Amino acid sequence: MRRCLTHALVAVAMTAPMSALAQEDNCPPGAWFCEEVEPPRDPAGEPPPAAAAPDDAPVEALPPPPAPPPPRPKRATRPAPPPVVVYQTSPSGPPPQVIVVAPGAAPPPRVIVRGVTPPVPPPPPRRRWRRQWGVNFRMEGLMMGREHGGAEDAGMGGVGISLRYRPVPAFALDLGADFLAGTDYNGHDRTEVPLSLSGILFVNPRSRTQFYFTGGLHIAHADVEQSWSGAAAGAEEFVPNTEYDYFGAHGGIGLEFRLSRRLALNIDAIGFVRGRTDDGVIPEFRDPETGRTTDTSGGGLFRGGLSIYW
Repeated sequence: MRRCLTHALVAVAMTAPMSALAQEDNCPPGAWFCEEVEPPRDPAGEPPPAAAAPDDAPVEALPPPPAPPPPRPKRATRPAPPPVVVYQTSPSGPPPQVIVVAPGAAPPPRVIVRGVTPPVPPPPPRRRWRRQWGVNFRMEGLMMGREHGGAEDAGMGGVGISLRYRPVPAFALDLGADFLAGTDYNGHDRTEVPLSLSGILFVNPRSRTQFYFTGGLHIAHADVEQSWSGAAAGAEEFVPNTEYDYFGAHGGIGLEFRLSRRLALNIDAIGFVRGRTDDGVIPEFRDPETGRTTDTSGGGLFRGGLSIYW
């Protein structure tokens, strides 16, 4: 057995130098014992090969990945604030407010503008009527018919004053006194003082211009001075001074213009009729054509005046 091992070792030792010689010589093509060797490269044209790390070099351990941060606790979410409601009562108002929000600040609350119709104000309280007293100053003219023998220059005029009480807006009482002077129907000089009590009915008492009806009763006293020529021409008994007393009724229409709560102007036209109440036996009026006599007379008054109320 030792011989076999010796022969094997000798064979191996002889084979090794022959392999080296074969590598150094050019190998014939197709030889089975030749290896394919790449042609030698120019060491100046190529970079030196990187040194390979030995297989048994120790491998450096990579650091472990960092642990994830613990989760943050969730904040308690606050409910969104309710919107701010602005009630705009009129279209004209202050300019809208400008809100500047800095970065990171909480957003401003929502603002809702709602138009609100202002309530209708209550009607003003009705002014309660307060009874009024007043005084009326007036000027007046008397119109007399000239037919049936009336004097051509007949005409009288005068002034008057009356106390007026108005308990309700549509009605007033008027107590007046007047003074008239001039030439009467027969052409004699006459002065007369009537006293009257009248009622005044206002058709539109709440207007500034008020239309009214008036009517009432009156008494009057007249002084007449006859001239001798006038008595002779009328074939009447001459009585130098004569007094007459009358009682009658009157009525008419008028307008009152309210200048203010306390001042008013008025115009009216009054017709009257009356009869004598004295004990005279001589008739006052006589128609020269027919000879008829009468103690009843009438006429018209045009008046204009100023009333002061309180």
